[in-house]
Amino acid sequence: MRCGLPPRRTCFGVMALGVALLAGAGCTRSSKHVLTEVQATGPTLMDNGLLGLNRAQVEAELRRTLLATGHFAIAEPGSKHDPEKAAAVTLELPFTRESRKEGRAGTFAEVGASLTIRRKMGGVTFRYEVAGLGEVRIENPEGPARTRAMRAALSSALQQVAQAAHLQLAALDKSDADLLRDLRTGDPRVQEFAIRVLAERKNPAVVETLLERLRESEDPEQLRQAMGALAEMREQRAVRPLIDLTRGKDPAFVQEVLFAIAQIGGEEAMAYLFTVAQGHDDPHLRAAAQKALDEIGAREKLRRTRTAEGGTP
Repeated sequence: MRCGLPPRRTCFGVMALGVALLAGAGCTRSSKHVLTEVQATGPTLMDNGLLGLNRAQVEAELRRTLLATGHFAIAEPGSKHDPEKAAAVTLELPFTRESRKEGRAGTFAEVGASLTIRRKMGGVTFRYEVAGLGEVRIENPEGPARTRAMRAALSSALQQVAQAAHLQLAALDKSDADLLRDLRTGDPRVQEFAIRVLAERKNPAVVETLLERLRESEDPEQLRQAMGALAEMREQRAVRPLIDLTRGKDPAFVQEVLFAIAQIGGEEAMAYLFTVAQGHDDPHLRAAAQKALDEIGAREKLRRTRTAEGGTP
């Protein structure tokens, strides 16, 4: 979901992105996403002995990766562009590490990448996040081979978030009709972004797809995405599948489900939350359910107050 100002859209899974140079000082090619800012930040970029690169070098690598894909244009200072079409991106590396894989020989370099995209639409800045994971086997644990593997893993992670950012921005520019056509494509990445944007626009045509995910997916991140989208849409048909989703799940995940149910609201949601608050074996879940009920009560009180004052319910 969108986040920061309005909610955050998080890209789950491994994907890739790109940027192309701005053509000329004052114009861009319409097929490319204009980036007004490309930066890297975060503590992992400070004194990182595994990568052997500083923040400025990682930032330069990000720019090269974006430009190499041909999907992006980096705006020069003073150039003209449509502020409703331009975006800014910020890279963070949540981790750089060496790890062993079950059933696989050797040690692997791993780099996680998280790219936040900021774009203004309708005068409001929205934030989206896409993620990637680079993994490269370390051929020789001694000397420069470790550093080469880590940098290759970084390169892979940057390519993934580059492609994901392209797909996210492309989806934002599409009409609902085009996004619905994307749902029927064979590319799961295109489908993923189509689902996100349609859900964000509260298009009812995507509800069945999201409900199907709740019933059939075993991927926690896919479940969170569907859960968040349906909660944001206040889709009453999601309450029963969400209740079913709590069975056999980790208590921390169940708490997330409880608050999604509370956000949707309605009689079935309140009855279930009341049952959990009064009789669940886990005291933390009882407390979470009661808090969720309190949130529904506060929201309903605010709605009644606004209605009495002649405002929007």
